[in-house]
Amino acid sequence: MQFKNYFLYFAFFLSLGFLVSCDDDSDEDAEPSKTEMLTTGKWKGDKILLNGINAASIPGIGANASSFQTLVLEFKNDNTYLATFTVEGQTETTSGNWQFNSAQTTLTLDMFGELNVKNLTDQNLDVTTTLSTESIEFIASLFDIDATLIKLITGGGAVNAEMRFVKQ
Repeated sequence: MQFKNYFLYFAFFLSLGFLVSCDDDSDEDAEPSKTEMLTTGKWKGDKILLNGINAASIPGIGANASSFQTLVLEFKNDNTYLATFTVEGQTETTSGNWQFNSAQTTLTLDMFGELNVKNLTDQNLDVTTTLSTESIEFIASLFDIDATLIKLITGGGAVNAEMRFVKQ
């Protein structure tokens, strides 16, 4: 009889221990999703790499490449974005739509097209893409950069571009 009581007490305390130690799996400690990281705050252009070369260090381009550092992207939850940047002292604004693929590894923007997400944290967004010669000319005109200089440095073909953004 005593053994039976001890066994019941032991089973009771053991089950009580399991109940107390169970985690309620609250979302407070959960890491935010990529969508949440992207849509929280604004992203400021930091650096552009063309075929691994910092565009700011390329003669004839570097001075104008700083225009990218004026680019501020704000991604909204309704899958729209607002882009603000300065060219020749004039502030320009454009808006459009953005979308992640299902794995959240590709970000599509009206302004830049399809971008591969290389790194996305709560403070950094790094995206890569291959720019066709037509895209190079468009971006060069947008940021007032001589496209022929980019073509000379990159061999005139498509360019692997990496755009790095930091949380503003």
